[in-house]
Amino acid sequence: MTNDNHLTTADSWDSIWTGRRTNRAVTIVKQRLRQTRSWRQLLTDLLDSTGKPGQIEVLELGCAPGSMLVELHQLRPAYRYSGIDYAPGGLEAAEKALAAAGVPASLHLGDIRTSTLPSADLVVSFGLVEHFTDPAEAIGYHRRFLRPGGMAAVTVPNYSHPVTARLMRRFCPETAAAHNLDIMSTEQMKAAFERAGFTDVRTGQAGGPLLPCSQVRPGTLGAMYSITSRAWNLGSNFVPQGWPWASVIWGTGVSPEPADA
Repeated sequence: MTNDNHLTTADSWDSIWTGRRTNRAVTIVKQRLRQTRSWRQLLTDLLDSTGKPGQIEVLELGCAPGSMLVELHQLRPAYRYSGIDYAPGGLEAAEKALAAAGVPASLHLGDIRTSTLPSADLVVSFGLVEHFTDPAEAIGYHRRFLRPGGMAAVTVPNYSHPVTARLMRRFCPETAAAHNLDIMSTEQMKAAFERAGFTDVRTGQAGGPLLPCSQVRPGTLGAMYSITSRAWNLGSNFVPQGWPWASVIWGTGVSPEPADA
């Protein structure tokens, strides 16, 4: 997707997704942590936010590398899932992840600004809209794929705390450049949903205080920060969730019914 409003490129995501490896031992440990339990509870709440009984259609925007679709399916296997992404390598990784997990989801390569897909009851994104200079515009893209009265659910990482923001700019400058911190508060999330035309907007936060530790600057200081941040993130499982900041900001909104409905 080539777009002045976008802070990343398909090539940059492909380099991340195709180079990522899964460590099964680390995955098992993470599943037992309070941060993970909090995250999975949030996902469950978002999946159930439509209030519709039975099977619903769920579409994930920016679905590479497929891990979120796998997790969503584990939580609500009766739902029907699909995903769209503009990074070919990332979508290939998603196809492999879904096949390995036995998840029957349909995947689409395309630009969320222009692609046409069947309408869904729930359109979700996880860590997508903060990669745009105008997150409200990105949230508005969710409406393109929703049935009238359908629900959009968005989460973004919370790097807006002064400590987090300063450390990220110092030790993870590439990560800092790819993220718009302006959307990382419940107030700004609510305002963005409303600007995008959604109604019945709800926002909140979840998780404990995490430090960014991706794309750490090379060198001795970077290595020290990487070790420290990972230790901090592990320790955040043992402090009150949300203190002194939350790791995730979320928002939901309803796509309005047509005026003549």
